[in-house]
Parts: sequence; C-alpha cells; structure tokens
Amino acid sequence: MEIIEKSMVTLDTNCFIYYFEDNPNYAPKLEPIFNKIQDGLIQGSMSILSFLEILVKPKRENNVFLENRYKVILNNYPNLRIIELSLAVADLAAKLRAIYNLKTPDAIIFASALYMDSKYLLTNDVYFKNIGEKESISVILLDEL
Repeated sequence: MEIIEKSMVTLDTNCFIYYFEDNPNYAPKLEPIFNKIQDGLIQGSMSILSFLEILVKPKRENNVFLENRYKVILNNYPNLRIIELSLAVADLAAKLRAIYNLKTPDAIIFASALYMDSKYLLTNDVYFKNIGEKESISVILLDEL
C-alpha cells in the first residue's frame, strides 16, 4: 500500500524499534517511510506512550548509548510530532477501550492517531485492522509495505 504524500501517518511503537535497531525483516521496508517523513513528503506522529515503550529495553539493559540515541533522534526528527497524553487523547482512548476492548497502551496509540486526524496507522498489530475500518483510518501492516 502506498502512503499519499502530505498525509499524516501515525507510527506504532514497533516501527521505531524495528527501524532504529535495524531489524532485517522490517528496517528496509520502513526506511522509505522515515525518509519521506524526514523530507516532509509525509507528516509523522507517534504517541508519547510509544516513546515510553521504546525506552524500556535500553533502560532495563542499562544501555545508556541506545537510550540517549532514541531520545536525541526522536526529539529532533524532522516532521515527526510526539503526541502528549492530553485529556482529549485520554477521552478518545477510553472510548476505544469501551467499544473495542483494547488494552490501554493500544487504545492510547490508536487515540493519538485519531486525535492527529491521521490518514494512516502503520503497525505490525493485525487487530488494529478492524478498528481502523470503523474509525476511518487506513491501518497498514508492515508486511503490506
């Protein structure tokens, strides 16, 4: 599936981990997306929850280098917005949990995409597909790239 230029795409946590840790199956598929975000051809967003999730492994392993690398890259990545957990996002997440029985982290990530009026949610979590159809977001699985 091709992402339309100038549209907003929200990236799930796994996209960042696969790309920045150079996962051999997914990093090559994600590189064109990250390049388009960096070049301003598409707009990117991520939930603050993804930022939290990304930092868990480096902190657990006391890998200060990787932790700082993520912080520097994600705080300065061109055309990538980190969506805070505001009252509006929390309200949307609660609605998604109530309707679709999502776990809180997944509800927050999906709510962040809705809040940003994203056209796409890029993920490796197949259960987002059915929700996307009902919430008018095109969910793209990494294997579809």
